[in-house]
Formats: sequence, structure tokens, C-alpha cells
Amino acid sequence: MKTLLIIVLLLLAIAGLVIFRFTRRNNTEVSSGGMNSATAKTSSGPTPAQDAQLSATLEKLCATSGGKVSVAVVHIETGKLAAVDGANELPLFSVFKLPLAIAVLKGVEDGRLKLEQKVHIGPDELVVGSRTNSQRWQQPVDLTIKQLLELSIIESDNTSSEKLLQLAGGPSAVTELMRTLEIAQINIRTTIKDYVATHSNPNTGSALGIVKLLSRLQRGELLQPARSELLIGMMERAKTGLHRLRGNLPAGIIVADKTGSGDPNPKTNAAISTNDVGLITLPNGRGQLAIAVLLNESTQSDAQQEKLIADLARAAFDAYSSDH
Repeated sequence: MKTLLIIVLLLLAIAGLVIFRFTRRNNTEVSSGGMNSATAKTSSGPTPAQDAQLSATLEKLCATSGGKVSVAVVHIETGKLAAVDGANELPLFSVFKLPLAIAVLKGVEDGRLKLEQKVHIGPDELVVGSRTNSQRWQQPVDLTIKQLLELSIIESDNTSSEKLLQLAGGPSAVTELMRTLEIAQINIRTTIKDYVATHSNPNTGSALGIVKLLSRLQRGELLQPARSELLIGMMERAKTGLHRLRGNLPAGIIVADKTGSGDPNPKTNAAISTNDVGLITLPNGRGQLAIAVLLNESTQSDAQQEKLIADLARAAFDAYSSDH
């Protein structure tokens, strides 16, 4: 009887030890967010592979800019990254119409807006831009949201973009969406009309933030397929900046881009900012490049700034069109 009691006590002690260890293990996992080390490693995401050779080539080209730069290139299929001062936040000017378009299309997907929804714009809502774009708004007109997006992206029209910004909820709503989409370095602070009036507090972004946005757009992570195709298709038909990203690429290469240009610099009479960002489709099934080039306060002429953007795009294109 005494022996049996000892055996029972030993079994109870062993059971208690097992329960204690099991409970301690579970409490530890819960306190760390319920993730083991493998899960934690996955959730942090892979670090982009650095393309040192292309970065060096881009840096040599950027040394001729005569101003501030923010340049980044990502090969979307491999995640390889090349950059020169890629984290610099510089004025976006009309490049901001790209995140604006994404915000509007998210509104369509959420049901708050409809692509065929008619919007009334009167002459008093004109926001000064190019002469052709300004002449368009001399009479009241009703256009669909889709038509406004086409004018904003393809022709970089300011009046349509200002109306779209109102429909999207204003500058802060676009910035908030960027944060929701985990894009940290795009900051939309002002309307076009306010910037034209004050020439202060510009919308800014970094090349790294823009190429992340472009990469996720191309991979279908921001919008549903129909909306992604719609926006990228509009970018492919862009009429501005034909001497920028597209300027030195072989004929027939597909480019989907959005340009941005600042006011004339009083010292040089050249644009204070010359920007172009977009997607370049490589030949022979080699994938796509997301590229962003932002130039600010350059001492170079407009033509020289555009040539620099074209040369940077060509260097990236050549690097990934051959075995890399």
C-alpha cells in the first residue's frame, strides 16, 4: 500500500511538471504576439538585394545633375534595388497625380465613387496649367470620373486633378491611404490651387517611396486587376515628358509613366523640378523595372535635365536587358 502511494505521488509530480512547462511555453508565445521565430522572420519581409553595379553607374550620371536628386530602380521580378539618395524627399509636382489616381480608384472599389459618375466643372474652378489644358475649361462641362482620370494622368491636367482631389477627400486622405498601403515616403499636403496661390508647402516624396508604390501597383497589390490595368493603361498613353524616361529607350519599349515639372527657377529659367516615374517593360520576357527620378534645384537647362532622366532610364534598361 505504501509503495502504491509513492508511485501515485510520483505520477502526480510528473504530470504537474508537464503542465507547468506547457503553460509557460504558451504564455511566452502569446506575450510575443503568438509568433515563433520562423513566423517573425517571415513577417519582417526580405531585405531587397542591392544592385551595387547599377547603383554606381547611376551615381556617376547623377553627379552631373547640378542639384538635388532622388533616384531608385527596382527590378520587380527579383526585387533587386539600385538607388542614389533614394530616401531624399523632394517636390513631386504632378507626380502626385499617381497616388491621387490610386486614391480615387480605391474609392471606386469601396463603392464611394463610380467611374461613370458625372462631375460638373465650371469655369470658376479652373486651375492654371498648360495653355491647352486651361482652354478646355472655358465653358461648364460634365465629365465622368474616368474621363477626369484620363485628363489627369495622360495630359497632366490640373483642373481635373483638383476636382479628383476633392472627390478623394483632400490631401490628408491621400496621405492617409499611402500609410494604410505601407508607403511611408509620399506626403500629400496641399491642393494644386493652394500651391499655385502660395508656392509653399509642396507635396513631396522619395524615389524609394515611389518605386515601392509602382512595384505594388504592377503586382496587383494596391487595386483590383481591372483598376490596375486601367491606370497603367492610362500611364502608357501619357503625352507629357516624351524626352524623359522614354527619351533614350529603343523603339517599341512600353513605358507607363507620370511626369512632374516645377515652376521656372528665377536664377536659371529652367524648371525648379523635373521628375518622371514609371514602369518600363523589358524585352524577351525579362520582367519590368519600376523607376523614379526626381530632380530639384538643378542648375542645368530643361533639356539637360530631361536628358539626364533619359540616360538614367537607359542605364537601368541596359543593365537588365542583358544577363544580369
